[in-house]
Amino acid sequence: MRRIIFAGCLIVTAGPALADVTAICKLDKGTVTVAFTNPESKTMQCEVNCNMAIANGLGTVVCVKPVPGGAKDLVLCTEKGDGPPYTRVKDQEVNCRDPEGTPVSPEEQKAKEKADDEESDALIKKMQQDSIEMLKQMQKMKQQ
Repeated sequence: MRRIIFAGCLIVTAGPALADVTAICKLDKGTVTVAFTNPESKTMQCEVNCNMAIANGLGTVVCVKPVPGGAKDLVLCTEKGDGPPYTRVKDQEVNCRDPEGTPVSPEEQKAKEKADDEESDALIKKMQQDSIEMLKQMQKMKQQ
């Protein structure tokens, strides 16, 4: 069980960002609010995907905005769901870059996304295999 919890924590914290910009997805009465904190002195271009649980599925709220330097808990996006009601914030992904920095080509971006997807898939498969092994061990213990 500890392995599963640890692996889950790794997945949540694995979203790399180029800066120390943080974002929080908050849910209140069906409205999602995205608040940013940017301790950097310069403005960063950020994208946040708030993955929201809905009945029988998942909905995503996307916020793409420049975050001013020195911002603290600055609300840049709010969105009310127009479909099934959001029940909770499932997870979030934050990606920021320096808009004045070296541009990333579409090919580089696709290669990075593919590598990230493959890494996530491998971790998920490992977690599934670990879960199966744990269940087998529990079944053996129960039989004894």
